[in-house]
Amino acid sequence: MFPDDASALGIVCGSVSRLLVIDFDDHLRYRKFCRRFPQHVATYTVKTNRGFHLYFRTERKVPSHQFVGGDIKGERSYVVAPPSQIGAFQYREVKEFSPLELPREELYEVLNYLQSGPAGARVAAPRGEGQEKTDLVSLYKRLAKQLGRNNALYRCASVARDEGLGERDVVALLGQAHVWEADRAGMRAESPESRLSEAVRTIASAFKKGYGSSAYGSGIPNSLREFLLQKQRSTVLIRLLEVFRLAKWREGQWFTLGEAISAAARFGLNRKSVLDALGGEASVYDGRYIIRRRYVEYLDNRGLKSRRRGRPPQILYQAPAIAGLVRQLGLTWSPSDKISGEDIKSAHSYRLALHREYLKRLSPEVPKSWLAKRIAVSARTIARYNRELDVSVVEKIGACLLTRGVLNSLPKRRRADVKNSTNGYWLELGDGRRFPAWRHIGSWLLKAGSGDVKICMRRPSRYVMSGEESRVEYEKMSVASFVSARAFREAGSADGRLDRAIDALVDFVKRRAPGARAERLPLFFESVARQIAPDKIAETIRGYLLAYDRDGRRVERPVKRGIAYRMLKQFGEGNVYLASFEGPGELLYAFAKRALRLGEAPRAMELLMRAAEV
Repeated sequence: MFPDDASALGIVCGSVSRLLVIDFDDHLRYRKFCRRFPQHVATYTVKTNRGFHLYFRTERKVPSHQFVGGDIKGERSYVVAPPSQIGAFQYREVKEFSPLELPREELYEVLNYLQSGPAGARVAAPRGEGQEKTDLVSLYKRLAKQLGRNNALYRCASVARDEGLGERDVVALLGQAHVWEADRAGMRAESPESRLSEAVRTIASAFKKGYGSSAYGSGIPNSLREFLLQKQRSTVLIRLLEVFRLAKWREGQWFTLGEAISAAARFGLNRKSVLDALGGEASVYDGRYIIRRRYVEYLDNRGLKSRRRGRPPQILYQAPAIAGLVRQLGLTWSPSDKISGEDIKSAHSYRLALHREYLKRLSPEVPKSWLAKRIAVSARTIARYNRELDVSVVEKIGACLLTRGVLNSLPKRRRADVKNSTNGYWLELGDGRRFPAWRHIGSWLLKAGSGDVKICMRRPSRYVMSGEESRVEYEKMSVASFVSARAFREAGSADGRLDRAIDALVDFVKRRAPGARAERLPLFFESVARQIAPDKIAETIRGYLLAYDRDGRRVERPVKRGIAYRMLKQFGEGNVYLASFEGPGELLYAFAKRALRLGEAPRAMELLMRAAEV
């Protein structure tokens, strides 16, 4: 059923297959689900690039939707199945059980937990510091019995909007509650798909009313925090916004400099930091003040300008609406990590808190330089934060065996290069000795017969807030991944990294020895234009077109696009082949060159990665 070059396959979910798949993109959310439903863990489970797929059987129609930390794959959706290969990642089975059958009651229990679980349903209400948080799902169910489904949904969406939750998160939290809410007497029954569409429209209508009259919600989006830290290179402005949040100020509220200094002093911000946030370099972005200001001559009891004269002018500032800032700066709404009053006392404690909460939430697998860029510090500072927080660092190292066939993947040392080191990669023997990964050193080690020699490259480490001992993990790495990763690291700019990686793979593939026998590749109508050049262009593939007639006799023709189409019409798809005297790697290399001529750089990169592995 599949062509020889197929690298992935999918499974259709929904009523057509009785399959419901829970796609977790957040490892922490997956672990919490396993603790909450241990009886549902022994089901068919697949490891994905970002998390896990859990397969279940059900007789109920469940619309596909998102929740905080993942997706529900139900009607009109599909999942990628093992052993599919997407890029450098291969989907694999983790638990080889049969999919569990979910009765109706257990299905609703799981769906309600995912939409109202601890990862986002409980949002802080704009009340006192220690008061209980709002449970949006419970509020919706209570109001639905009194006001009806749509009115209850609109009110709950307005509450969530005023508390700082994004529209997408509200859909994930309340969408399924709206779908499964019981009909009121006398109402026409609706399908789950129709109800979900109705919920999306109602929530969007609530968000169109805008912000501006609510108190600061449960937190400031991390995207806004990171943007201000990176662009302003200072923490004073974002810490002042945190003061507004902790002091329960209203969005759009006008205040004086004295009021700001008094409020900030309660949380450890001094007068100089407030002045810098309201009028210094950190207060301006793109030529405009981030916190609005106005000059008045007299203030009446509503904080507005009066017609009375003779009073000295005074500057008033306006507490910005968080959603307005997000839109103004072109950012996307994101989760908000919990920051307390103790965390904003200094620049060090604030950045440390952001780093701590991020690691606690995701246990990320990223380079240290990325973590440093996120909060505008150096990599050495991140290492100091990790020691201060007792973070476990799992260092990951990719390794592949060095042979004569892959020796050309190592770089040659030039006069300007450092003699005794290569940046981020090295050669390692079985006894643990390491050497710079220069080509002449690799050749010398192979000639000396020093046993297995591995090419090792440092991969992004994983950071866990567990207090365990740090360790090193080795994982299998392909030669093509090493070549492209080395080229990405050595590229001067981000724009030229893809071109540099393609050039490195082209150079590596060209050095490989050609194959000795003809390789056959099936042709289809949709693949001819991608694999064979037009008839007026000189073709670089050395080979012929091959087919079999009704009597089983071979029919050979020159490699031309027009001839290929005529042979497909005459002999049918699956019975026409492109036979090349070049090896499979060289054949893929020819296809990659054609893709580059057509301007399809990502496809050329994919073909070159496959060619380097042959």
